[in-house]
Amino acid sequence: MKIGNRIIFDQDGEIVYQTGEMQGGVLPRKEITELHHIDIDFGAIDYTKYRIVKIDIATKQPILEEIPRQLTPEQQRIQELENQLLLDSGVI
Repeated sequence: MKIGNRIIFDQDGEIVYQTGEMQGGVLPRKEITELHHIDIDFGAIDYTKYRIVKIDIATKQPILEEIPRQLTPEQQRIQELENQLLLDSGVI
């Protein structure tokens, strides 16, 4: 399948985003019947911990998903040792 470039532009004709052309095992595009936007204040979301997965259409608020934290082998070992200390001391 071949899909052409989709260009999203503002009221002045300035290009906001281009998807580029695609071919091969790509899915057909969804037809867009309306396009909205929201502005999120700088620093309002910690993008190192969360990603925006969708916008709630009714409230116009972003729906966030926590990004799973990947521990290095050293961090995993430290966490295991800390947990063992807590178990041994009867804290948990």
